[in-house]
Amino acid sequence: MMEQKRKYAWFLAATAFAVCLVIYTLSYIVLWPDHMIPELGGDGAKNIFTYLYQSTQGTGYWFAGMNYPYGEHIVYTDGQPVLSVILSSVKGTTVGQALTILWWLIGLSYLLSILFIFLILLRFKVPHLAALLFAGIIGIFTPQILRLQGHYALSYTCIIPMLFYWTILYHETGKWRFCLYIFVTGCISAFLHPYFAAMMLVWAFAYAAGCMLLLKDRFLPKLKKVLPPVSAAVGTLAVVAIVMKLTDPITDRPSTPFNTLYETCTRLKQLVTSFNSPVWKPLLKTRYRHFISDGGEGYAYLGIVTLLTLGFSLFAVVLQSVRTKKWTSEIGTGFSPVWLFMAVSILVFGMGIPFIWHLDGLINYMAIFKQFRSLGRFSWISYYIISIYTVVAICRLSSWLKANNRAFAGYAVLIAALALWAYEASGYVSYARNLSRCGLYNYDMMFSTHDQNWESFLGDHHFQKTDFQAILLLPYFHVGTEKLWVGYGNWLITLGSKAALQLHIPMVDVMMSRSSWGQAEKQVKIAAGPYAEKPLLADIEGHRPFLLMQFDEDSLNEDQKYLLEASDYIGHYAQCRVYACYPDRIAANDRKHMDTVNTILPYMHAADTIIGNAGNYFTDHCDKNRSVPHLFGTGGMAAIRGDSEIIAAIPITNPPKDSELHEFSCWFLLSKDDPRAPNFSLEQVDATGKIVATADVLTRQSTDNRGMWFRAGKYFYIYNQTKVIRCKLMNTPNPSYIALDEVLLRPAAALAISRSDSGLMVNNHWVRR
Repeated sequence: MMEQKRKYAWFLAATAFAVCLVIYTLSYIVLWPDHMIPELGGDGAKNIFTYLYQSTQGTGYWFAGMNYPYGEHIVYTDGQPVLSVILSSVKGTTVGQALTILWWLIGLSYLLSILFIFLILLRFKVPHLAALLFAGIIGIFTPQILRLQGHYALSYTCIIPMLFYWTILYHETGKWRFCLYIFVTGCISAFLHPYFAAMMLVWAFAYAAGCMLLLKDRFLPKLKKVLPPVSAAVGTLAVVAIVMKLTDPITDRPSTPFNTLYETCTRLKQLVTSFNSPVWKPLLKTRYRHFISDGGEGYAYLGIVTLLTLGFSLFAVVLQSVRTKKWTSEIGTGFSPVWLFMAVSILVFGMGIPFIWHLDGLINYMAIFKQFRSLGRFSWISYYIISIYTVVAICRLSSWLKANNRAFAGYAVLIAALALWAYEASGYVSYARNLSRCGLYNYDMMFSTHDQNWESFLGDHHFQKTDFQAILLLPYFHVGTEKLWVGYGNWLITLGSKAALQLHIPMVDVMMSRSSWGQAEKQVKIAAGPYAEKPLLADIEGHRPFLLMQFDEDSLNEDQKYLLEASDYIGHYAQCRVYACYPDRIAANDRKHMDTVNTILPYMHAADTIIGNAGNYFTDHCDKNRSVPHLFGTGGMAAIRGDSEIIAAIPITNPPKDSELHEFSCWFLLSKDDPRAPNFSLEQVDATGKIVATADVLTRQSTDNRGMWFRAGKYFYIYNQTKVIRCKLMNTPNPSYIALDEVLLRPAAALAISRSDSGLMVNNHWVRR
């Protein structure tokens, strides 16, 4: 009875300690949760927007806040469906309520993380006080703390410690109920973020491999032992698959994501250095700063104490193996080799081995993991296991020293480890507290609590929010199909989210993931100029205008300026020029431009003509090879075999007196099976052969398409000293395309028309005849 009361007392003490530590670390994040937005730019703005819009304005699993008028499944928006879908079903959910639930749950996850780590350490016979203090440090020192700056759905730090604790209990007792706990945790966490389902699968298979390889038992008993946890992980994926099958009507999502494998894997410096640690921070001001990790997707800093412990442990293993002339992994820590095997194998996977050794094609045989572009996140699992091992090893060493009449040394080791680890953790505490202070300002900015809001601004100009059907942001951006990456929108998404949340109207622009091919191909054409079809205009509801916001600090190309011709200027607000852009006017202007083309066609005696050519003109229909797939004419150009090649050297026969705006464009046939896309590098060369200017033409930023043909285009200035433009095709990664067709260089003000039996091209846009 006394022992039971002692356990309860220590657990209550650990809970009180964890509550105080979490409140101090997260600060305003948990104290003022209803006024908290830690990050405004890029993913931070997008992820808080998708969660809040769905929670307060959404319905079910379908998110309507972006990609208007099509919307998107909430899972593909990082919108935390297990929360936002439930909140959307509660009528009258406010922004403040949704934020409070989000941040208090994240705060609770930190609390649970510390408590579960405490319980794990007790299982390994760590003394209560040491377990309490070290659990607090490990829980705060987590690499997941960086997710507070944008990927909020990945900020739930309790998931991995829970998995570890229940796996230990199952490993020791064989009771299936702990696998049921794992399954339930997996189902909930998977709908916070799909990465948690993948982590559970990695965890289960690493555990199974460790047991099969290291446990001394027959094959069938070992197989029987690992099946329940593997079944729990596979069952979680099955639940996710069933829910997605029932709730997601989209059938044309990209099967292979864009993946810069090396950039998203854990690198050595992300394990052994940290920009947050006060130990390493001074080096950021020296010439050694590039050796210090600045975070990133693969960040999993272990800490000085852990690194030293691992070094001493490895030395002890080698020394003992030499003495006994037999390899041994047991050095008296009592830490099962299965857990160490899991930590090492998962870390190797998180580091992208062997994929980063020019074997990235191997990941295509791992269909599930191919969808998870950031393998470095799996290294978080290794952080927790290795950190817990460190505490166990230090405490065993301390106990051994005290048992051998070296009490002072034993306590010194323990206190030194605590002090150094806590010192490094203080940098993480400062990081989180600084974020929380910024979060209060960011909320005020997002909801205009101290200045004029959007409704007031529109009211001053005789508009209401109900006058508009959606927000159109310029420069236009569409990020989500993996192959298309039009624009960037890192700050514009913040300004658009601000307007959308205040006015309760959706955005046309897109910043999501795995978006429908068909929807994206229709959507991007709104920014392709007068001669591109715009199916979006036929799919929207009614004739109300778009609320068009043109960001002050970015210029528009000629095709996006065209949208302003169908707009009425309202005024300037929130770093943007604000317009009412009328869809009917866009359609009418398109017809006027085509009427002009149709009046010219009867007088065309050649296949090509150009009107208003005061500059330099070049066209190549690529018709020499009729066996190659083509968009227009009778043939195309097959993909080059090398990584780069000069496709054309265009002489500048009419050099401009000053710089003159031209457009270069061409069409590429791309594969559906990968996210690859080629680019052109336009090199302007003077009379001496010197490159005086370059311009990159990125197929990924295409705004016009026909099937899997994508138009790559770029407006750029030709300078008066330019004699030749070398068109260098960049075929990386090789091969990045199937065929090339229709290369055109024209003055931006000119009208270039080509016709053949297969169709009509106007300014290198395919036009329906």
